[in-house]
Amino acid sequence: MEASQQQAPRGAGYVMFAAVLFLMLGTFNVIDGIVALADDDNFVADELFFGDLTTWGVILLIIGVLQLIAAFRLFGGKGQMIALTLLILGVIAQFFFVPAYPLWSIIILVVNLVLIYGLTVYGDAFER
Repeated sequence: MEASQQQAPRGAGYVMFAAVLFLMLGTFNVIDGIVALADDDNFVADELFFGDLTTWGVILLIIGVLQLIAAFRLFGGKGQMIALTLLILGVIAQFFFVPAYPLWSIIILVVNLVLIYGLTVYGDAFER
């Protein structure tokens, strides 16, 4: 390697991975929100901790759209704090949505936690 070439900061690849995964996560949350708003039979509505499927559809739709916006900020190497905030909100929302669709909610919870881990451990790869 030449001396003039700069190495990518530690974790730069994980930032790109996180951006792609965040884009997918936002898309999944938008789809979940739309399906919940459509009152589809995929969800067990009477098992929710509080609210109804319409409420949770709106919540997931809003979180999903904001996650999609944040994903594009992550592609630019920015938006770590907004991404972490949305991931924490996503964890809370999915925790309360577990009774409606347990397996999928747990999968999304794990993806959120992996992203939280990566964005905090490799936070030095972001622009300040």
